[in-house]
Amino acid sequence: MIIVDRALERREKDGKPIRVGMIGAGFMARGVAQQILSKVPGMTLCAISNRHPQAARDIYAESGFDSVVVEGPAELEDVVGKGRSAVVDDPAIMCEAGNIDIIVELTGSIEFAAGVLMGAIRAGKHIVTMNAELDATVGCILKKHADRAGVILTNSDGDQPGVIMNLFRFVNGIGVRPVLCGNIKGLQDPYRNPTTQEEFARKWGQSAHMVTSFADGTKISFEQAIVANATGMRVAKRGM
Repeated sequence: MIIVDRALERREKDGKPIRVGMIGAGFMARGVAQQILSKVPGMTLCAISNRHPQAARDIYAESGFDSVVVEGPAELEDVVGKGRSAVVDDPAIMCEAGNIDIIVELTGSIEFAAGVLMGAIRAGKHIVTMNAELDATVGCILKKHADRAGVILTNSDGDQPGVIMNLFRFVNGIGVRPVLCGNIKGLQDPYRNPTTQEEFARKWGQSAHMVTSFADGTKISFEQAIVANATGMRVAKRGM
C-alpha cells in the first residue's frame, strides 16, 4: 500500500540500502540517527559530519554502533565499503565520497549549510533538509541548482512543514479545497526569551536561544513561509 515502505523493503532484501550521510549532531540529529539505525530497513547511516567529531561518535554509541574518524573521501569510501560507520569534521568529505547516496542536513545554520549543500549538489548528491531557516531564506535558489544538476532537494517528513504538506495533500485527495494551513501552538508567546526558556532548554539538552525561537513564533514563521511557497497560499498577516 505504501510505495516508499515497499521500496525500502526491496532494497533491504537486495542488500542495496540507501547510504546516508548526515550533517549535524544536535538534538534533532540524534533522533533521526536513532530512527535510521534501528527502525528503517533499506537505509543505513554510513557517516555523520560535525565540527566536534566526538558528538557524532556519541550518537553512534547511543545506538550501539562503533565508529571511526576519517580524514578524506577515499578513506571514507573505504570505511563505508567495509560496512563500518564513519565520522568526519568536514562535510565536504561526505559530499565527495562516491558511495554516499544522499545527504541529510540538520545544522540549523544558513550560510554554512547553503555552502555545504551547493557542494553536495555539484557532487550529484540527493539532499533532505530539516532546516527551515535555510529553506525559507535561499531554498528556492538551491532548488534551481538541484534541478539543473538532476538531483532531489526536499524538506523532511515527520515535522513541520512536511507534516502540514501531507495533510494538504490528503485534503486535496479527498476532493476538498484547503483554505488554511496552520500550525497551532498553545505555547506561543512573543515575549519569550533565552532567560525564560533556560530551564526548559537545560532539561532537554537544547540551546536556550533555539528553544526561544520555538516559543516566540520565529521558527513557526519560517516554517509557514515554506508552506506558503509550496502551496501558493498567502500569509494572512505579517508576523504569521
